[in-house]
Amino acid sequence: MNQDILKFIFDLLDQSNTMIIKEYLMNIVGFEHLHLHTTTGSLLDGFGLPIEYANRWQHHGQFLCISDHGTLNAVPLQIKACDEINDNKKTKALQPIYACELYVNRMHFEPTANEKQRSIFMERLSPEELSEFKIKGNHLLAIAINQEGYKNLVRMSSWGFMNGFYSKPRVNYEILIKHKEGIIFTSCCYASEIGRAFENKGCEAAEEVLVRYMGMFKGQFYLEIMLLDFKKQKPYDIFILKMKEKYNLPLIVSNDVHYCLPEDSHYQRLMLMIQTGRTVPEIKKMIESKDDSVNDLFELQDSNLWMKTEEELNQMWLDKYSDAIPLEIFEEAKKTTVDICQMAKGVELDRRLKFPQLPNEEELLKEEINKGVKFRNIPRTKEYLLRIQEEYDLVCRKGFASYFLIVQKMTSEARRVAPKILGFGDGREAVGPGRGSAVGSLVLYLMGVTDVDPIKEDLLFSRFLSDARGGKQYNLRFSD
Repeated sequence: MNQDILKFIFDLLDQSNTMIIKEYLMNIVGFEHLHLHTTTGSLLDGFGLPIEYANRWQHHGQFLCISDHGTLNAVPLQIKACDEINDNKKTKALQPIYACELYVNRMHFEPTANEKQRSIFMERLSPEELSEFKIKGNHLLAIAINQEGYKNLVRMSSWGFMNGFYSKPRVNYEILIKHKEGIIFTSCCYASEIGRAFENKGCEAAEEVLVRYMGMFKGQFYLEIMLLDFKKQKPYDIFILKMKEKYNLPLIVSNDVHYCLPEDSHYQRLMLMIQTGRTVPEIKKMIESKDDSVNDLFELQDSNLWMKTEEELNQMWLDKYSDAIPLEIFEEAKKTTVDICQMAKGVELDRRLKFPQLPNEEELLKEEINKGVKFRNIPRTKEYLLRIQEEYDLVCRKGFASYFLIVQKMTSEARRVAPKILGFGDGREAVGPGRGSAVGSLVLYLMGVTDVDPIKEDLLFSRFLSDARGGKQYNLRFSD
C-alpha cells in the first residue's frame, strides 16, 4: 500500500487504532540476521555459541551468518552447527554465511608487526593523527558473497592481527580497497566511523565519511539501521534513512545480536562487568545516573540484543520505531537481508586437512631414515627392513612425508634448546621417549622423534597409521 495513503489513514485515527492497523498491515516478508556475535570470536562481547544460534534459527530462517569482531574464529563451529542441523533434517535447512565486523583505523596506514615498529610509527604522527590513531577501531560489517570474498575476509583479519594490531586487530583504507572483491560492506553500528563522526561532529561530517566509503566500495556499500533501546540509535537511524534517500543506497536492518535468548542479557552484563572492570550494581548505577561513560558501551543500555525472530523485530518496530522508520522502508530492509544471503550462499570452504609440503619430501624422508638406521645401529634383518619399507610406503602414499619431517624439526629443536633453558640435562627432558600410538612407528624412532623401538616392544604401526584408518595427528608434549 502506498505510504502516503497509509499516512492519511493514520492521521484520521487515534493512536490506539493506528497501532492496530499498522500491526494488521505488517507482513512477514523474510528476514535474516547479518550482524551476530559469538562467545567464540567476540570475546567478552558476544554470549552465544554457534550451535545455540543454529538450533534457534532453524525454525525461523534459512541462513546462519556470524560476524564476530575482527576474527573468523567461529567459522569451524558455524559449519559444524549447520551440518548438524542439515544432517538431522536430511536437507540444506540452514546454510552458513561468512562475515566479519572489521576494526578500521585509517591512521594505521603502515604495517607494524610488533610493538617497537608501532612505537616508531606513532612518533612520526602529528598530534591530530595520533589522537585518531588511538581510537581502538571503527566498526565495519563485511559479508563474503563468493569464494574470493571469503578469502579476502581471511586476508584482512590476518593483516589486522599481524600488521595492524593496536588493542584490536585493525585494517586501514588501503587494505580494505585491496581486498574488497567479493564482499558487501555496510555502514554498521553507532561505533562505526560514520557513527563516530555523527556523534562528535554532526550530520555533515558523518555524510562526508559515508561518501568516502561509497567511493571506496562503489556498488558494494549498503546502509544499516538497527532497532535498539540504545538512546542514540533512533536519531542515527533517521540520519541513515536521509542518506538512503539522498544517495539511493540499499538498506538492511539488523539487531546486532550478542546473545541467543532474552534471558541471556544478564550473562552479557556479567561479561561487560569483566570487560569494564565494574560490578553489576556499578553498571546499573551508571545507567540510572546517565553517566556519559556508559555511551561507549551501548549494550549497557540495551537488553534487546537477542536473536529476534521476524515477528519480534516487527513488534519492536511497532512499539518504538514506527514513528521514525516508514513501514515500506522497514520491510524493504528486511527483504534485503534475505537477498544478500541468497547472493552469499554456496560459498564452499576447502575443509581437507592440509600440511605444509616440503620440496623433495619423500627423498628427504628417505635420507633421514637412512641416517637413523646408522645412528640407531639397526640390524639389517628381514623384519626391520620390511617394516621400514612398509611404513615409508604408507607414509608417502598418505601424503604425510612433510608432516613427519616437520615433527622431527620440532622435537629436534626442543631437545637442542632444552639444556640452555633448563640449565641441565642433554635435551631428552624436553620431549620424552614418546606418547600414544606414535611409538608404534619405526620410522619416527629412526628419525629421533620417539625413543622407543617398536620392534623390540612389539608395538603395531597400524594403530597409528593404516590404509583403512587414515592416520592420526601426533600429539607432542613438551616439558614446561
